[in-house]
Order: sequence, then structure tokens, then C-alpha cells
Amino acid sequence: MTITRTIAALGLAAATAVALTGCSSDSQSNVAEGCTPAHEGLTTVTSGKLSTAIVDAPPYSANTDDGDADGLEVDILNKLAEMECLDITYTPSSFAGAVPLITQQRSVDIAAGAFYPTAKRNEVADFVGPLYYDNMSIATKTGVSSVADLESMDSIGTVDGFLWTEDLRTVLGDKIRTYSSSVELSQDMLNGRLDAAIDSVATSQLYYKDDPDIQVKVADKDDRIAVTVNTPQVIFPVSKDNTALKDALDEDIATMRSDGTLSSLIADAGFDTSANIPESDSTLRVIG
Repeated sequence: MTITRTIAALGLAAATAVALTGCSSDSQSNVAEGCTPAHEGLTTVTSGKLSTAIVDAPPYSANTDDGDADGLEVDILNKLAEMECLDITYTPSSFAGAVPLITQQRSVDIAAGAFYPTAKRNEVADFVGPLYYDNMSIATKTGVSSVADLESMDSIGTVDGFLWTEDLRTVLGDKIRTYSSSVELSQDMLNGRLDAAIDSVATSQLYYKDDPDIQVKVADKDDRIAVTVNTPQVIFPVSKDNTALKDALDEDIATMRSDGTLSSLIADAGFDTSANIPESDSTLRVIG
């Protein structure tokens, strides 16, 4: 599944969606003997475990064939579990079904999959974070980074419903082509049918890493494109009914940010340094 950036899809249109079925990984405990948690007395859906819904949204998160998971957000979750002396289990989920697994079925504690902190989602779930920025990027063969440069091009693609799509349509008019997912967008870019492709930085870097002719640049700030000025933050959805867990994980994220652990995980995952959120901007911003 590709990363969906629509405000609608990022909300709860999924209330009726069903999570993908699959077995959670449930191996023998990996918690070190004598481990002291950063916060005592935390409760989780399954005692001693941080149960996690994983959406296939590489490079942010992805399920693996052996029942494990990988991606930047999985690395962050593993560190959080380590800090709280918890094992971690993974349950494959659809993007639409992940939040209901937390809020309705109550079978997991947290979800990963490049989730934004939307106001609609916040009606039923709480948020841990922010974790990192999800910057808009411009992929071209000429290396441009400004929206103004796009105005002289003939064909620019992006995904329908992404946070920047309507602003780009206002600025660029019928030069904008929209696609149902990043997969279709990247195919047209790779096949030379587009002059530029607009997507998140991490997604673009993943899809164009094997084409040396395509350069991915973080978009310059442009007041006409709101997300270039107020960059979207990514969070982990959690239950509103377990404030102790939410508060503990928020404090752990703050610790990871201040001691450099978070920036190291971001770098090790191959993400651009622009994904790092400084302490000066670490207050969560709810969208919408």
C-alpha cells in the first residue's frame, strides 16, 4: 500500500473498514533480565507487550514475510519498547483499519504507518509525538526545488488528495496531473511522461533511488503551498483511554529527541535530515 495523504483517508472514513488479518509476531521475551522501565506501572493490551498495528507504507513501516516489521517507525517503536522494558508484537493492518484496531477492537496499543495528527482522527484517538517531519519534495531531472520553477514546466504530477494537491492546482492549473497513488505517479515519472513529480521526500527517495538522472529535492518554502511553510508532522495513534501510556511514550520521544537518538534513527533509515524536528518545534500541531 502506498502512503495516503488525504485528509479524508487520514480521518476515520475507515470506521467500517476491516484490518487485514494475520498473526501477530509473538516470540519469546527479548526484555533483558533486570530491565528497569523508564516509567513504572504501565498497562498495555497484553501485559508486558507493546502490541502494534503495522501498515505497509515503506519506507515508514512495512510488514515482513517472517511476521516481523521494518522501517523508520518500527525502529522508533523498538526503541520505545526497549525503554519501557516491553516486548513488541506486530499485527498487519490496512491504513483504514489501524485506528479501529486501537479504538474499537482494542487489540493493539499503537499503530505505525505515516499517520498525520488530523482533527477528525483526534476525535477518537490520541497521539504520541511528533516523531518527524514529512516534507513535500520535487523530483525532476533538472534538480529544481521551488514551486516557481514548476510554473515553466508542462506536466507535473502528484497524488490526488495529498495535503498540497489543491494548493498546487491553484498555482499550476491544468499542468497538474493527479494519480491514485505514489506507485502510478512514480511510474509515469520514471517513464518520462512527467517533467516533475511531487510526493513526500522519503517516498520519492525510495522510488527514484535507482535512477541517477532523477533528483529529489525538499521543496522550498512558498506561501502559496501551505505544507511548505507548516510542514506536516507524523505521529503514532494510541488510545484515549490509556493516558499513562501516551504520556510515557511522549516523554520517551522527548528524551530520544534531546539525546540525539531520534535523529540517529532517522539518519540510519536513510531519511533526509529535513525530517528531523527540532525541540523548538516539537509541540504537536493538529491538522484541520
